[in-house]
Amino acid sequence: MLYWIIAGNGQAYGPADLALMHRWVAERRIVSTTQVATSEHGPWRDAALVTELARAFGDPDYESAAAASSTHHDAAPTPSTPPTGPTTAPGASMPMSGEWPPAPIAISQLVSGIFHLITATGWLLTCFGVVLSIPLTILGIYELIAYSRARATPPQQYLESTKTKAILDICSVLTGNLASMVCGIVILTQLPAARDRIDQNQQR
Repeated sequence: MLYWIIAGNGQAYGPADLALMHRWVAERRIVSTTQVATSEHGPWRDAALVTELARAFGDPDYESAAAASSTHHDAAPTPSTPPTGPTTAPGASMPMSGEWPPAPIAISQLVSGIFHLITATGWLLTCFGVVLSIPLTILGIYELIAYSRARATPPQQYLESTKTKAILDICSVLTGNLASMVCGIVILTQLPAARDRIDQNQQR
């Protein structure tokens, strides 16, 4: 299996096989919170949550063993440079510190998804409501999934998709869904501040 990581400079590196990943752990180029994926497109998760790497963290004998074995890895890069050079994955950025996503965006997204499903159920009780209930159901489920995966999604990619859903939330007022319209407006007003947080995080 091959892996990609998001380094401290916000760049995605890969692909790297498991032996090379172990070497990077030994060299402390991968720490427990480094974002790792098995595809350059994600989804991303903490290195400590990757089964094949988990034992490397908190094991005092692991680093010396991994460092010794890495000398037999023919394709290993020099300690200062990843093997393939940086390849920026779409939407990749440094893992965010602190609360992410921002509470006003996350809560609005959750509430909007719930109200889409409620509104869809209401339209099902009408004669021709299925025409409106299907897209509302899809949008509601899509928002709830996005909410549940927010931490694992690269921040910039998350904000771009959230902006699209917020616009659809506002348009849903045409179906009588006032609550989702308000949530969409709240999300759009919070996006600039969220983007500023990403920029500040990448400058650290």
